[in-house]
Amino acid sequence: MENQFTLRNKVNTKDEFLNRIIEHSHYLYRLALRLTGNPEDAEDLTQETMWQAHRKADKYVYEKSLKAWLSMMMTNRFRDKVRKKSLKIVAIEDNLLSPKTINSYVPSVEEEVETKMTLEKVKEEIEKLPEIYRNVLILRHFEGLSYSEISKALQIPEGTVKTQLFRARKMLKKRLSD
Repeated sequence: MENQFTLRNKVNTKDEFLNRIIEHSHYLYRLALRLTGNPEDAEDLTQETMWQAHRKADKYVYEKSLKAWLSMMMTNRFRDKVRKKSLKIVAIEDNLLSPKTINSYVPSVEEEVETKMTLEKVKEEIEKLPEIYRNVLILRHFEGLSYSEISKALQIPEGTVKTQLFRARKMLKKRLSD
């Protein structure tokens, strides 16, 4: 009788954990879309990550951030796929880079064209960055993760995250000023 009770509690715990994972599905999809640049690949990567997380529920330490744990799992899966060349890394969407409008100023057509050209240049230069620099830049500036969350997601020390982010910004600035 004790075994059935223990098993039932494990199933309920896993179901609760699945619900917690599902709560992060929109975040995971957005992250996957940034990484893959393709909605179909993003859906696949999100589902695979959620399935893997549910399967490895017993390895999750509850004191740690679930969001960071899921991010780490997703970036690792993505890296594996890139290594196998089953996914292509593509450009970051324009709307991710567009400046926020603070007032009701409407730019002229010339200004819009110039802005569009600048954004294209920024996207091209971000794509050219080495993978680790590109990843930290995306996770920090487009996903809004903290240094510690990026550290956990990429499985590197927090100091390394700061160093790589500094180098990524410096590289990007140099490339854009040339």
